[in-house]
Amino acid sequence: MTDQKEFRRACYEAARRTRGQVTRFVPSEVARNFETGEIAFDHRTVAVLWTQDGDEGGSREILGIADAFITFGTITFVDEPGLLAVLGELLPGHRLYSRAELEAPIDLTAPRWRNHYDAQYWKPDCLGKVLFSCWD
Repeated sequence: MTDQKEFRRACYEAARRTRGQVTRFVPSEVARNFETGEIAFDHRTVAVLWTQDGDEGGSREILGIADAFITFGTITFVDEPGLLAVLGELLPGHRLYSRAELEAPIDLTAPRWRNHYDAQYWKPDCLGKVLFSCWD
């Protein structure tokens, strides 16, 4: 199980290896179930998303990458392949999602999501919005 210090350490090391720079960390809040580590590159700034998702097999830790500008109800998933590969190496055992996987449509009736009742109410349109609880 990763703790906040380990996540942040991994973000700093991933930024160093991919020629980026960590600009800030945003802890999880009431309106969202994930922490972000923002990494600036020459071409854009991205947010590494980190959360835990409970399922029948227990809890698993999840990572994704989004555009750094995240507000309530607005999240844009992006691909930053080099960064995702390095994070996978630094945080083994985490489930890393690509942009295509996070933007994939979902069936809210199965499986039962950790935040199933919220998902049923808000009706998010893709897997990423369920995993990272960012409702429209």
